[in-house]
Amino acid sequence: MRTAKTTDKLQTFPVFTQGRKVILPLMVVVAFVFFFGLLAEVTGEDGPFTFTFDFNWGWPGETRLVIPLLGEVKAYTHHWPVVLSLTVERIDTALLQHELTAYTHPNQYLQELLPRLQRLFYLFLFKLVLLGAVAGGMVALLLGRRELRLLWRAMVAGFLVILLVLGGVALDYNEEAFKTPRYEGVMEFAPWVLGLIDQGLTYLPELSERLSLVAGNMDRLVTQMDLLTPLARADGELKILHVSDIHNNPAAFEFIERIAEGFGVDLIVDTGDLTDYGTALETKLAGRIKTLDVPYLFIPGNHDSPEVIDGLQKLPNTIVLEKGIYNFRGLTILGWEDPAVRDPATLLTEDDDMQKEAELLLEYSSTVSEEVDVLAVHNIKLAEGLTGQIPVILYGHNHRAAVQEIDDTIFVNAGTSGAAGLRGLENEALPYSVALLRFDRRKDTAEEPRFCLSAVDLVRVYSLDGKFILERKVIEGAVDQETNGGEGE
Repeated sequence: MRTAKTTDKLQTFPVFTQGRKVILPLMVVVAFVFFFGLLAEVTGEDGPFTFTFDFNWGWPGETRLVIPLLGEVKAYTHHWPVVLSLTVERIDTALLQHELTAYTHPNQYLQELLPRLQRLFYLFLFKLVLLGAVAGGMVALLLGRRELRLLWRAMVAGFLVILLVLGGVALDYNEEAFKTPRYEGVMEFAPWVLGLIDQGLTYLPELSERLSLVAGNMDRLVTQMDLLTPLARADGELKILHVSDIHNNPAAFEFIERIAEGFGVDLIVDTGDLTDYGTALETKLAGRIKTLDVPYLFIPGNHDSPEVIDGLQKLPNTIVLEKGIYNFRGLTILGWEDPAVRDPATLLTEDDDMQKEAELLLEYSSTVSEEVDVLAVHNIKLAEGLTGQIPVILYGHNHRAAVQEIDDTIFVNAGTSGAAGLRGLENEALPYSVALLRFDRRKDTAEEPRFCLSAVDLVRVYSLDGKFILERKVIEGAVDQETNGGEGE
């Protein structure tokens, strides 16, 4: 018996040995990541600006610009599991304005500021590799390795690991990712933060002055919000707010109004399903539309009805486009209602009937004398035959916010601007979502300049008092982005 027990102990001993070979390196890695994460933050100053550079582990790899109180702008710039953050801790408004007086144009100041920021960033990277050595030494001490030779090796290993990681990020870094940023923060500040990214320092003194009014006291934030005015728009730019599938949710109009005012929207296009059952009572809930200080173009969806259309036509700022053309400041919009509108007893049109309606739309579009810039429908099935023939197609119905380019046509789905209404409570929470389309005048033709789509901002909030999320899609190639959502009816 004694021999058997001894043999068992000898047999299990290699198991513990092998386990130690796995656990010990794992502990070293975890400890190194932990210590380095604690140390990897550097603060620097340049003139009126105080910045903090921060290195964190995270996936996917991204770069962040953080402006406290306002929010943060993110871009997926690399594939390594590293998050690089630049936080604007302070802006000395008086000093900034004093420095700007020496320049005829703020862009000149920006051109001199960027190289200085680059030097600060390179200093940050150099400090990071040194901190890698420090973290390696701390891990060695934690494991009880106090010999100078082993401690030195651990520090060199930490130095080389961080140098390898930063080198990989540098080789993989894509600056073009900032053309399609993601903004998270306070809804009211989104236009100013994104304008700051777009236009450099031109409006920074105005933004920092207004920020200084609220930075010291959060309670004053709401009362000072009225002082903020939208940053200047580009010459000839036209902003169209695409909404859809409100489904009787009155909170949707609060969301839409805040977006329209904050971003300086010129026109709202609604691709249907304003109601659930199309009754006259539901139409009264849509009276909030007349309070929007923006023209409202409505294309009926399958949940709408002749009663809904009649009610909307009485609103002073609303244009109901059942079948036809609407010209807005030179932008030509073709609208086509869902065929289910004509049969109140039917919510969903059979595929054969939908195909016939799509053929009617295709035939009508061929007879239009002017060039169509935008097609607006509720169900994408109506528009599939016009892919490649019309530059932009707006639709809804399936409650999935999306931007997709197919054969030179940009398909934009606003998702559900009413978070699917009451039905949204039955499934997982859906966000309130809209799409902001930015059109610019074409300048590459000798003919009369026409509009072309330059960017789409997908906007989502899961609660009107919660986090605001904006993702920009610059239209200059294939774009394919779809967010999770529920099926429409």
